[in-house]
Amino acid sequence: MTLREQHFSNVLRSRGVAVLLSLCAMWLTWQSVASGRVSAPPAPESVVFKVGRDWFAAFPELSCEVNLVCLVAVASMMVMVNKLFNLLRTMSVFFAGFFIVACCCTPVVAGYVGTDSLLAIVVLACMWLMFSIYSERICTRRVCMVFALLTGAATLDYHFLLYLPVFFVALGQMRVLRFKTVLAAVLGIVAPLWIVYGAGLAPWPEMPRFFLTSPRLLLELNGGLPFVAAVGFTLLLGFSMWLLNILRILSFNARDRAYNGLLLLIGVATSLYAVVNFTYLPFYVTLLNACVAFQVGLFFRYTASRRGYIYILLMLASYFGLYFWQTYS
Repeated sequence: MTLREQHFSNVLRSRGVAVLLSLCAMWLTWQSVASGRVSAPPAPESVVFKVGRDWFAAFPELSCEVNLVCLVAVASMMVMVNKLFNLLRTMSVFFAGFFIVACCCTPVVAGYVGTDSLLAIVVLACMWLMFSIYSERICTRRVCMVFALLTGAATLDYHFLLYLPVFFVALGQMRVLRFKTVLAAVLGIVAPLWIVYGAGLAPWPEMPRFFLTSPRLLLELNGGLPFVAAVGFTLLLGFSMWLLNILRILSFNARDRAYNGLLLLIGVATSLYAVVNFTYLPFYVTLLNACVAFQVGLFFRYTASRRGYIYILLMLASYFGLYFWQTYS
């Protein structure tokens, strides 16, 4: 690399560029909603309480602003997790700006508040708690909190329950899989249900029913083919980044391998859920973007001195192109 290229790469990884990218992407999303070019996806399948998309149904601009605040909160949590646990072995916050861009390229999701943003916040909080208990003997309270958060969020959308098995596996990855922690996890699952149904806040729900649906229904999702293409691009990008980063992750120490292993587990599980449960695709998009943004940040960290900026610019251009396709098609 020439000195000029190295300087450009350093500028691209700077905090200022991350902020500018985020502001530009959020403005584009707000413009899409304010102009009426995109509409809100259907409300999620609530179990007990109505969710934010129902609260702001008559105020689309306010719904957009609230969700953008949620996305900024998710990006801030990603930065804090990386700062506390040195997940990406860099202090650059570019990956947080990349996350905002990836989300805002699908304004049909980013433009309206819903449980997709809540999923990202809850899972990142649970991941944060899991990182903090690596190989600790006294950790039952935090384990209980992880499973209570997931089960409590399931009162808004029962798809949160899909992440309970993921965090049971995470107990083994964090080297805390013992009888006491399993019991704490079970108590964390039971506690929110005990409060909601024991206090009579809601009738006992019916078991969810599962159906095999035709892949043709993908094109009937809100956003149509451009939205599906954007999510497909993110899935492909995530798979490519995981393959490129896996050898670097294997060279880390045991603790860092466990951290990145949990991040990889959440990303793979979210990808599988998004593919299998494609009729509910918008629910997984925000968390999927967060997982992929972490991998892109790690990739950029190790390729910054080898013209990695070229690949990053191509990714950003692809996302902005997908945004314009979805908004103006």
